[in-house]
Amino acid sequence: MRIDRYTKTILTLIALLLAVIVLRPILQPQAAMAGGPYGSIQFSYSGGNHAFFDTRSGDVWEYGDGGHFKDHYKVHEFGKDHDHGR
Repeated sequence: MRIDRYTKTILTLIALLLAVIVLRPILQPQAAMAGGPYGSIQFSYSGGNHAFFDTRSGDVWEYGDGGHFKDHYKVHEFGKDHDHGR
């Protein structure tokens, strides 16, 4: 059986498109996005204090090196005083 030029062209095109579909995640990976209930929490450590900052609400929780709770406050605006100790 003889395969004509049209069939070879279509099969080559299908093979190339399948290769593009398979190689795209390898050559252009998507950035990972944090989700879930802790997706907006950021962590900081400085001088024996661990701080967790919720970017959605502005809440900050501080813990000592031993894991003991120290303080909770809310940041309303950067560069301004916040409700520390309330």
